[in-house]
Amino acid sequence: MKILIAGETPFIEEIGQLCLAAGHDTTLYLVEDFYSAVESGSFMPVEGSVDVLIELHNESADAKQELLLGLGQVLPPRALVLASALATSATQAAAWVPNPQRVVGFGVVPPLGPAGLVELAPALQTNDANLARAAAFWKGLGCDTVIVADGPGLVRARVVCCLINEATSALMEGVATAEDIDKAMKLGTNYPMGPLAWADLLGLDMVLGVMNGLFAEWGEDRYRPTPLLRRMVAAGYLGRKSGQGFYVYPAGAGNKA
Repeated sequence: MKILIAGETPFIEEIGQLCLAAGHDTTLYLVEDFYSAVESGSFMPVEGSVDVLIELHNESADAKQELLLGLGQVLPPRALVLASALATSATQAAAWVPNPQRVVGFGVVPPLGPAGLVELAPALQTNDANLARAAAFWKGLGCDTVIVADGPGLVRARVVCCLINEATSALMEGVATAEDIDKAMKLGTNYPMGPLAWADLLGLDMVLGVMNGLFAEWGEDRYRPTPLLRRMVAAGYLGRKSGQGFYVYPAGAGNKA
């Protein structure tokens, strides 16, 4: 199959590796590169044969809307659309795509590992046939799937980003250093990595996007992004992809864990 992946690092790289390993003809675009390709016309020869679009833009609802509206104009009508339901619900994402019954929400949280778990969240518009197509596609990549209710963050991103938000509050309040917060959580609770290091891997803009989506959906203070998280994103301190987040990374570190 021909797979088009558009979104942010580290998500596109991890999903792209799974698609390539499964033998799919896979094209990856960072969001800004996709816009440039459409403007130059170089994207048009590719789109006619796309079987599956995997959309992985989690920065904000507005950014996701812009991307999906652009993709919807050039995708074949029967292409399956797998939309990351982290900053918005799958139902909202489907509303921005022609033939919304083909849109299936999903959620992944890097690092995926060799046999990752993918949460599937059918939108209100999703039909049973396309939900089955989505489950079969992920199974073909070697991933297990679970069906979860639609809503920003789904299960893991909701929990992980709330944990990161609380850890950021603890850092802002001077409870402990970033290193000691991460050490306490990694060694004391057996997390795969500390929450602040995890935030740097995911991208602080992605974490903020999830928290903003949860706060917009539920309006509860527990989902309100902490001021330090907002300030760091405003400063461009996005984590590994920018070279600085809660930690400083050498040039070329990228999204390597």
